[in-house]
Amino acid sequence: MKKSFILLFSFLLAIGAAMADDSIQGLQNKQQFQVMKADVTKSIAARDDKYRELSPDDQKKVLDTLARMEARWQKTDDLAGLTPPERIEMANDQEVVTTLLTHASADSRMVCERVATIGSNLPKNVCKTVAQRRREQKEIQDSARGGSLETSN
Repeated sequence: MKKSFILLFSFLLAIGAAMADDSIQGLQNKQQFQVMKADVTKSIAARDDKYRELSPDDQKKVLDTLARMEARWQKTDDLAGLTPPERIEMANDQEVVTTLLTHASADSRMVCERVATIGSNLPKNVCKTVAQRRREQKEIQDSARGGSLETSN
């Protein structure tokens, strides 16, 4: 898991560099891309902790984008073999993948808190992902809004 974080971080740095000078600095060759793609594909398939909150639609989008990128790498072994329009398409696809994976990784982060339980003096640890906490908060707000509308009628 630490290795996948390092690869994703270097992938993010590559995106930043690509935006800065209109070239792709991170993935300079097919081998680097294949390692990154294998790691991301494996993590998504395993539903590991890092991407557990990646929706099925976003999973499909990431995998489809990686397939497009792989098709471009089939023409060449290094960045110099890509045409300028292909480099732009590659940078755009990298941005899509990076954005989706970064968001999923942030949403998958576990947050634990001590919660007092009813009928007990001993608090217990409750751990949830950021996305789970957000969904629960939204459900509470929705039910409070729905409840106040019902009582006012």
